Formats: sequence, structure tokens, C-alpha cells
Amino acid sequence: MMKPKILFPVLCLLIIVYNHPAMARDLAEAASSAQTLFNRIGIAAISLGITAGGILFAIGMAQVGRMVLISGLIGAFLVLGAPAIINLLARIFGVSV
Repeated sequence: MMKPKILFPVLCLLIIVYNHPAMARDLAEAASSAQTLFNRIGIAAISLGITAGGILFAIGMAQVGRMVLISGLIGAFLVLGAPAIINLLARIFGVSV
């Protein structure tokens, strides 16, 4: 039986050799798709947070409603502003997005 100290590097080497490399185009497409999906989820969460804050205000829970509403607005700034910030940083450092 092989020692565990030898078995692990051999196993890693076999995985690296026999693994099919992913194409960079496929990885970029998957990242773009994931970013689009996260933006959609974020926009849905924004509308839910703002609506929930308004409902809490309406039923008399003003303190909790204010916290939820402000959290929804901060989330809106972050979710909607993040792609612009990423593009700005990419232009500053010369990376094409």
C-alpha cells in the first residue's frame, strides 16, 4: 500500500493531467450570466425591502419600518451602483470588461 504522503501528490497530478481545461470564453460567459442573475435578484430584493418598510410604517411599526426602508435604499445604491463602480475601476486600471 502506498503511503499517504505519496498518494496525495500522485492523485493531484492525475487530476491535473486528465482534467479537461475550461475555455476562457466559457468562463467569461458564465461570469457575465452570474452577474446578470445576481443583479436581477438584487433588484427584486430592493423592491421587497422598500415595500416591506412602507407596510411597517403603515401598520404603526415606524421604528422597524424606518430601519427596513433605509436598508432597502442603501441596498438600492449598492446593487444599482456596483456595475458602474466595477466599470470605473476597469477603465482606471485598463482592463476591458
